[in-house]
Amino acid sequence: MLLALDIGNSAIGLGLFPEPLKGRKIFVDKIPTYPELSIVEYRKIIDEFIRHHVKTIPSGENHLRKRKIEAIISSVVPSLNTKIIKSIKGICSNTIIVNYKLKTGLTFDVLRPEEVGADRIANAVAGFHYFKKPTAVVDFGTATTITVVGRKGNFLGGSILPGLKLMQNALHAGTALLPLIPLKKPDYVSGRDTVSSMQSGIIYGTAGAIETLIKDMEKEYRFKLKLVITGGHSRLMSLLIKKGHLLVSDLTLEGLRLIYLRNTSEDVAKI
Repeated sequence: MLLALDIGNSAIGLGLFPEPLKGRKIFVDKIPTYPELSIVEYRKIIDEFIRHHVKTIPSGENHLRKRKIEAIISSVVPSLNTKIIKSIKGICSNTIIVNYKLKTGLTFDVLRPEEVGADRIANAVAGFHYFKKPTAVVDFGTATTITVVGRKGNFLGGSILPGLKLMQNALHAGTALLPLIPLKKPDYVSGRDTVSSMQSGIIYGTAGAIETLIKDMEKEYRFKLKLVITGGHSRLMSLLIKKGHLLVSDLTLEGLRLIYLRNTSEDVAKI
């Protein structure tokens, strides 16, 4: 079995793949990134997550219940890495940490590949895997990121914008009168009061920025981009993105599965 961990700025995504080589069946959960917990607390949460879902595997599939568990981690919070790695020691027999040097199927056509976030690498791998064509992955997380992969699986870069919550918090914290608003789609693009005007600016504004950036990237690269949307706010934003797209809420975890297989499986042809 494979335990995939995506350590993000807002949440730590947990994914358990019972049979990672055969497909993307997955059990998913999330825990807040902050406040940080102790090694013992993380170990308890992860152990309970695994035990709970292993129990759901049919009793006739005992080979799954007894199988060893390996782990793969993507992280954009380096201060948590050691703690999480120690927390799964004894639970997982082997752990892979994602970086650009692993076998990903990508080539990195960027100036400093060592600076590329592990989550964006996983997103690029999974997004390109779906289409095998030039692809843009939009991840609506703490930051809103666009990650572009070219015709031959080359990582071309993209854009990084403030995420919806960062905008929400910045407008409230940086002004004297603007309130902390709920993040939901307003009824009108033109707000009728302060709250709906802020919601419009954040939500419709982000959707418009994404549409414009992708259109300009297509002109710049001179090819059309398939679009995949993921991240914590992806379901909300999917309603507003006019360009045809695929919504995959657990795309990063799927990318981790594919990277794991490329670095451990001899039968790469199935990946």
